[in-house]
Amino acid sequence: MSDYEKVAKVSDVAEGEVESFFVGGETVAVCRVEGDFYAFKDECTHQCFTLSDGDLDGERITCCYHGAEFNVRTGEVLCLPAVEPLETYPVKIDGDDILIKLDD
Repeated sequence: MSDYEKVAKVSDVAEGEVESFFVGGETVAVCRVEGDFYAFKDECTHQCFTLSDGDLDGERITCCYHGAEFNVRTGEVLCLPAVEPLETYPVKIDGDDILIKLDD
């Protein structure tokens, strides 16, 4: 069981935006939706393209390459061509730090 790892500062991720960070050997996308932060593996499950290049609309992120859509909070697939959900990570805020837990 791993501990939470610092990914970024709260100020690094603007409301309604998604940013990519490298932490613990993984490329992780972090987004801010209505003041809450969500983290997920920065890779579309349809094909291995960077998901943080896509469009974020509320809790929905759309891959800019083939249009697959996911819920950033749950990882749920919302639109084909993806059929596998996103790998999501628990997020904790400690002061101005965004922390994530890469595995349970």
